[in-house]
Amino acid sequence: MDLVHLLDGLDARPWHSLSHAYGSAEDIPDLLRALAGADVDAADEALSELYGNVLHQGTVYAASAEAVPFLAGIAAAGHRTADVLALLGGMAESEDESGVASGAVRVAVADRLPLLLPLLASPEPEIRRTAAWAVSHTCATAIALPALRTRWDEEAEPSARAEVLAGIARLDPQGGAAAAAVLDPSQPAEVRMAAVFASLDADAPWTEPMHKTMLSLLPTAPLRSDFDLERGEPLAAVVEALLGRGRRMERKAAFALVDAALHDGRAEVRAEGLWAADRACMLSRSAPRRLVWSLRAAAVDEESVVAMSSLLGRLGSVAAPAADILVPLAGRNPDHDDDHADRALAALVLVAPTQSAPPSWPPAWGGARGPSMPPRGFAARRIPLSRTAATSSTRSGTASPGPRR
Repeated sequence: MDLVHLLDGLDARPWHSLSHAYGSAEDIPDLLRALAGADVDAADEALSELYGNVLHQGTVYAASAEAVPFLAGIAAAGHRTADVLALLGGMAESEDESGVASGAVRVAVADRLPLLLPLLASPEPEIRRTAAWAVSHTCATAIALPALRTRWDEEAEPSARAEVLAGIARLDPQGGAAAAAVLDPSQPAEVRMAAVFASLDADAPWTEPMHKTMLSLLPTAPLRSDFDLERGEPLAAVVEALLGRGRRMERKAAFALVDAALHDGRAEVRAEGLWAADRACMLSRSAPRRLVWSLRAAAVDEESVVAMSSLLGRLGSVAAPAADILVPLAGRNPDHDDDHADRALAALVLVAPTQSAPPSWPPAWGGARGPSMPPRGFAARRIPLSRTAATSSTRSGTASPGPRR
């Protein structure tokens, strides 16, 4: 494709009278030329500046709409295609608009779909994946959806196939759920993760097969899409979606997922379970009491206790059943600086202010079955509250405000 002609008219646009995040857009033509040029370093710098100018922290401007035709041409011509598609997709996705008519930038991207849709069949999987994400954000269902459905029948690369399914679900939630319903364990994990979200987006019933699928995908961190920042923690996002339905069975399903993750033998899965538990406790009034015993069971070593100390502190007295996992660490080396001990103590004074520990009780974390309980009738000593921990607990205050549901 002839880049020279694709940039025809670039200097004829009224860039000096248009604005972007940093004022006049008169620098845009030079940035676009640099982006399409052979100098790799200059192209990198131009891409970074364009992000800052026409998609600044997710906001689009009048200059953004004017830049779209030239960016689409650059992508179609094979210059930094995946990077430019990501910029175009972000611009189409944005609903934070400044100095531009509502939806104008999205419409500008949609108008360039004849240039962008062929990229769904690019030889490079990363370009296909990014194209699927970008074109689905145009909301041009009549044009983009048939192209994505065709790609769904043809795409074999896991991450690209997953993004195609996500794009279908974005434009047609029920159609996305229908595509997801035919998936089975033979499908790649990335695609099954996308199928779970497609089903949730369509408000499809949460079934036992869906539950088993989700558990089979743990840990989910390797399956996250770098395009979907709101679902950067997939397990927590699924839990949030289920709790958001406000129905008893989905609430039980959400807690069952968290329980399973917190009891898992793999540290990375328990870490995801902790994130999900934190999200659940923010969203559900019943979550803290329901999950505290699973949190306690997940405290299998010092690292896990430190990781969950902040959450336990925010839960306050509701987390009292887990106070014993904080005691050994909170009482360690009271005369020396110890960040882990201070964090545990800061949580302990909120969870159980009168908790104490036996003189010789070691940090006895007990694996998936939870830590050992202190022996009955021990001669207790008060754990001294260090200045650091006292300051920390005072600043953190009591548990966070009550959850919404």
